[in-house]
Amino acid sequence: MSAAAASSTLAEEAATPAAPESSPVAVSPSSGQAWADSKIEMWKENSGIKSTKGFLYPYNLMTSWESPEPGALNIYLDNSMEFGVQSPEPHQTREDELRLMGRIMFESVGEASPELESVTFSTDDGKNSGTYSRARTGADPKDREAWADEKYTQWITAMNDTYESFCGAEITKLEIYRSCIPDDPHAYISKVHSPAFGELVVTIDDGPWMDGTYDMPASSFVSSNMMIKINSKAATGEKVQKLKVVARDGEDVDVALRKDWEM
Repeated sequence: MSAAAASSTLAEEAATPAAPESSPVAVSPSSGQAWADSKIEMWKENSGIKSTKGFLYPYNLMTSWESPEPGALNIYLDNSMEFGVQSPEPHQTREDELRLMGRIMFESVGEASPELESVTFSTDDGKNSGTYSRARTGADPKDREAWADEKYTQWITAMNDTYESFCGAEITKLEIYRSCIPDDPHAYISKVHSPAFGELVVTIDDGPWMDGTYDMPASSFVSSNMMIKINSKAATGEKVQKLKVVARDGEDVDVALRKDWEM
């Protein structure tokens, strides 16, 4: 109400509260059924099919999909799904298999969908579920330290996607992975920093990996693997373009370039 409103009108409104003004419900462009439909359509188009029934098993068991919150895509599968088809290793769980399905979908549409944060596959009965996510921290890309920390977070999350069931524990920090596979040089990463946009420099401490199974040399083994795992999570404009690994106090050095390791 303007300052020039009559005092009598103010008194009347104070005595009789006005009904709250209605306002349109804000719909996020990265949520809702239309957005979810668009991601499925993009996936079908990228796969060269016209219907979800054209996907290979078990993707052709999809019954519905939705987006309950911005960036999240939930896909439901018929309860007839047989597990163990895609992930036959004894240590792999149903969650692993469904998470892998999320990754496959992610790899098809994620590059062109920077707003996509997670893909969850579940059976209709709600008994089985697995989620593949970007694991972004919201880092300012101009903040080199924050950006490097985010790439490290995406890497450790990608490691968990692969090794959680194998190690029998959720890998939320490096020490957990180290206790599981102590002779892997990945387990001795001590520093990750970013000297320039799109670049990471990773330092590996000496440890039990030296002269072991994975010392081949360690720098090239880690640089390529780390590049692939981080960029499987990152969106366009957030990917690592150059990743340098330094081991054995600088005696073992390798540089991986994104163009050489595109998925």
